Amino acid sequence: MMAAPQRTCIGCRQKRLKVTLLRLVRGTDGRVCVDDGGRAEGRGAYVCLDPHCLGKALNAGRLGHAFKRPSEPPASGAAAILNGRVVNDKARR
Repeated sequence: MMAAPQRTCIGCRQKRLKVTLLRLVRGTDGRVCVDDGGRAEGRGAYVCLDPHCLGKALNAGRLGHAFKRPSEPPASGAAAILNGRVVNDKARR
């Protein structure tokens, strides 16, 4: 039996199950966006859904380190990302 995939959150640096994390992807223009489907092209980074953790992760320095090049955080901010995520999860049910 295989173990469930784990990823490290770029906010708190804790390893967690991949399915419990939010995937961020850096586009070719340097902007970071949320990858709801988990299949977007490009290098991905993972973050917890905790508001404090997401706020730390959206720091340009942390994003730049995770994506190994300068990256611009989403303009919407942590609260909007979390609100959108909650709405999307409810719509899927």
